[in-house]
Amino acid sequence: MSGCNSGNATLLVALGMPVLIGGAGLGVDVTQWYMWKRELQFAVDQSAVAGAWAMADADTESTYLKRAKQEFNANLSITEDFNSDPLILLADFAGGSQNSVAVSATVSKTLPFSSIVMGGKTDVFAFAQASFEEGVNLTSCLIALDDEETGAITIGGNSILTASCGLAALSTADEAITVNGNPEVQAGWILAAGGVDQWLKDNTDDVIIENMTGLYDPFEDMEPPTPAESETARTYSCTAEPTTTKADVSRRTVTTYEYYKGSNKNNADPWDNPSPKENTNLLTEAYDQIVPSGTTAGTEESNSDIWTSLGGKGQEKRWERKVDTVSTTYANVTTEGGDPAGSVRPGTYTDLQIGCNTAFAPGVYNLVGGGLKITSQYDVTGSGVMFVLYDGAYIDITGGSNVNLTAMQASELMSLGLTADEANGLAGMLVFEDRDSQGSSKTKFNGTASTVLNGKMYFPISEVFFAGTVSVTSQCLMIAANTITITGTTQMSTFCDPGSSEDTTVVSIAAKVRLVA
Repeated sequence: MSGCNSGNATLLVALGMPVLIGGAGLGVDVTQWYMWKRELQFAVDQSAVAGAWAMADADTESTYLKRAKQEFNANLSITEDFNSDPLILLADFAGGSQNSVAVSATVSKTLPFSSIVMGGKTDVFAFAQASFEEGVNLTSCLIALDDEETGAITIGGNSILTASCGLAALSTADEAITVNGNPEVQAGWILAAGGVDQWLKDNTDDVIIENMTGLYDPFEDMEPPTPAESETARTYSCTAEPTTTKADVSRRTVTTYEYYKGSNKNNADPWDNPSPKENTNLLTEAYDQIVPSGTTAGTEESNSDIWTSLGGKGQEKRWERKVDTVSTTYANVTTEGGDPAGSVRPGTYTDLQIGCNTAFAPGVYNLVGGGLKITSQYDVTGSGVMFVLYDGAYIDITGGSNVNLTAMQASELMSLGLTADEANGLAGMLVFEDRDSQGSSKTKFNGTASTVLNGKMYFPISEVFFAGTVSVTSQCLMIAANTITITGTTQMSTFCDPGSSEDTTVVSIAAKVRLVA
């Protein structure tokens, strides 16, 4: 064959054919391996992400295994008949504990050509890991609303602020929260759109979050109520009523929580929330209190019904229903003469300079231009009241007066003609400053243990000075103001009565999920 070219070619082809056929076959097998790997990797990626999203929500964290496996199976096609069950585990990530979902899986199959070389099945492995952070709503008892002021919250002197219910400043200044002096601070958490004083970092164990995005004014979209009776012009006088009515007053507030799931609150079915809020039953009692003239012995009851969305979409949307039942009982009612007493009715006033024992009847009080000033040794009471400030009006509570003012509930606001949504938004609002007011630098609170203020106070334009102490008995005290200055005599260890907590949200941090491996 040495002299035959065609014979030589035939020999070469014969010798190379096994290599050619084997190479082609191996190429086909490698292509299948690649397709398996690609599909399997996508399936474990999606499985890890689905499991992480389930873990990021307290309501669904118990279902993370089920959701991860569902997503794994949903993304299989070529390998669904010969893959192993995925291994799904919680894993530590970046110094955290059990803060990620790890998923691994293997496909194994014998192929015609590669099995000759490898002597058996081919295994293809895929792994994915997704980290998660739960979403959270953060609240605060003191909120400064100015968006650029240095020292929007200023804590001075030797003041004591240990209520552990949060400070928040919307200012983007480098020191949105400043310290002047050597106070005692245990705020729990300190939030700022800008920075905070280094003193707070060095001298507290509070959680401090600087340069935080998403902080907002919780009352920005609300407007003060304007019932007809509050538009009536009135004047305050200590000689208008020659008698004083007193009574023993007990108020029981029963709060229950129910949970539902559905597209809206009218089309929702009961839902078993794994982390429900605790029902509360709070009783406050006060003896020999000044009450509005005409009060008779007996019990009055009011109810409010507040629905709050907890997230979700469509039929999976979750709802919380909060039902408040307030029963106020008057006993040992007496009417007596002697000291002059002011019996004040809802309406519009240019000034309220308290000069005698004064009882505010339930309702809305418009204060235009002047101030509600309480400075002397008088008893000042009012349950179910709201003060609305216009044209630079202010609040000044100073001195040794016995003050007991409690905000209106949703049921009381609805009785004035507000819609349920409006009433629910304004429930618990004791003071509301109109946004068109020019504001005032005269607003200050320098109370004693006998100063009881139950409710929220909103001063979007004014600076508020806080000193002394204030007590609460039935609702949390919360102050949102343009700026807040806490002076050296402040002593506040609580802003809420036992069993209650402030629920006004200033920032909502969404849950986060990242595919990290």
